Formats: sequence, structure tokens, C-alpha cells
Amino acid sequence: MPDKPLPTGLSASEELLARTFDHWREEFRSILESHRREIQDRLEKIEREIEKKSDKENVEVLVRSIYADLHRHAEEIDRLHARVGSKMGTETMWKIVGLALTIGSTIGGLIGFLIHLMLKVNP
Repeated sequence: MPDKPLPTGLSASEELLARTFDHWREEFRSILESHRREIQDRLEKIEREIEKKSDKENVEVLVRSIYADLHRHAEEIDRLHARVGSKMGTETMWKIVGLALTIGSTIGGLIGFLIHLMLKVNP
């Protein structure tokens, strides 16, 4: 039983093979399309995770820089406090010296006035 040609110019077996190949091609195309969608979904998921990690890393970098700034500011405050403390110590010392000289001058002035009065009264 020879294959008789169909109006398309193909024999029945050739037509069957052509339809089978077309069907396979459609199946492969659908399989490839589903794989493409799965891969695309995975890539999008990976991108979201990378963005989250990137955001997390950026936050960690910001937190570290803030801690470094706070540490640097704390050191500056300590240095300023030490300078102010030494300056206040020096200023306090000079104030005490000034007070002692003032008190000494006042006492010396009183003693001199009393001596002058005593010499006037007892000639």
C-alpha cells in the first residue's frame, strides 16, 4: 500500500511526520517558555534578595560610620573636657593667688592704719 500524495504534495506518512514534528516543536516551545518563565522568576527573586542584602549592607555601613563618628566626637569631648579642666585649674589657681594677695594687702593696710593711729595717739 503505497502512500498516496495529499493535496499539499506530501504523502500520508510525510504528513504524519510533519504533524508530529510540529507537535513536538510546540511542546518544546512550551517547555522552553515555562523554563524561561521559571528562570526569570528566579532571577527576579535573586535580584530582590540582593537588593535586601544590599540595603542591609548599606544600613550596616551607615551604622558603622555613625558609631565611628560618635566615637570620634566622644574623644573630642574628652579632649575638650581635659583642656577646660586644666584651664579651669589654672584660672582657679590665679583666682586664689589674687584673693590671697587681696586679703594680704587688706590686712597689711589695716595693720598700717592701726600703727599710724597708735603713733598719733601715743606721741
